[in-house]
Amino acid sequence: MNKHRDRPLARAGLLALLVAFLTVVPAFAQGPATTADDADPVLIRLGGTVERLSDVAWRFEVAMRSFASGQGLPYTEDIAASLRSLLPEYIEQRSTELVLLREAERRGLTPDEESVQATLERLRSSVAPEEYDDALAGAGFPSEAELVTLIRESDLIGQVITAIEGESQPTEEQLRVRYLADIAMYTEPETFCARHILVADEALAQEIIDKVNAGEDFAELAGVHGTDGTARTGGDLGCFQRGMMIEPFEDAVVAATVGSVTGPVETQFGYHAVLVYDHRPAAAVPFEDVRDYVAESVAADNAYAVIDGLIRVSGVVTYPERLAPPTAE
Repeated sequence: MNKHRDRPLARAGLLALLVAFLTVVPAFAQGPATTADDADPVLIRLGGTVERLSDVAWRFEVAMRSFASGQGLPYTEDIAASLRSLLPEYIEQRSTELVLLREAERRGLTPDEESVQATLERLRSSVAPEEYDDALAGAGFPSEAELVTLIRESDLIGQVITAIEGESQPTEEQLRVRYLADIAMYTEPETFCARHILVADEALAQEIIDKVNAGEDFAELAGVHGTDGTARTGGDLGCFQRGMMIEPFEDAVVAATVGSVTGPVETQFGYHAVLVYDHRPAAAVPFEDVRDYVAESVAADNAYAVIDGLIRVSGVVTYPERLAPPTAE
């Protein structure tokens, strides 16, 4: 038996209902079936509501077929068997859906039948009428009734999440506190932009440096003397951050004066004449420039906390151990 504790909730996966979480969940170690004599064991209990294996199985089938299709895989017996290990995790996902559906009921929410019917008609029109039943079966639905059930549940869960998000908008103080707490995320790193001319001889490198100091163009000299691929672009290495260049070269770049040639710098590749043409110190992006992103992040965390709280107090229990163990091949 598994009471819900610190179970991760995929925020985007809730609206997707059946598929998104499957790409990241690990295989679940299955224990022995505790109700082997029960052909249709209860797998989820939420108050007086229970869902048995038969309730979960077709939903899981739909999810697995959708997942395989999204990965461009044919839904073969081998693929189905390999995805079977995800069923315990799917039970957890389904239990979250049940909690949210109960919250929708508590709030007096009802499916938007106009939207439900529009979705259903769109799906019907996506295939020829004579192929519709086969398409349903191929997607894992026992009948259209189950499809309608999923559409309605998706609509209700979407309404609940939208309502919770609307109630979870952060205050200005929360936004500024989060911005400061995550300031490293909003800080652009120190950046250097440089050209170099790589040659094999130290004396030649010094001669090039002297010519630049005498007024000759660095880029033109790079085209004449450079021995690496940057010679074609005037020795331009572009812009880079600390840790991206080998140590002797980086040390020279960091110590250099912007606009002045420096060197010769010896590395394992040879000797370099170096010209740093831009240096941008680390700087935090202003709060107002990232305010919307911070607000979205804080609101999502607030909504996540509400949903997690609903699950914790719901008393929902799952029984993955009641699944039959995999059949040995």
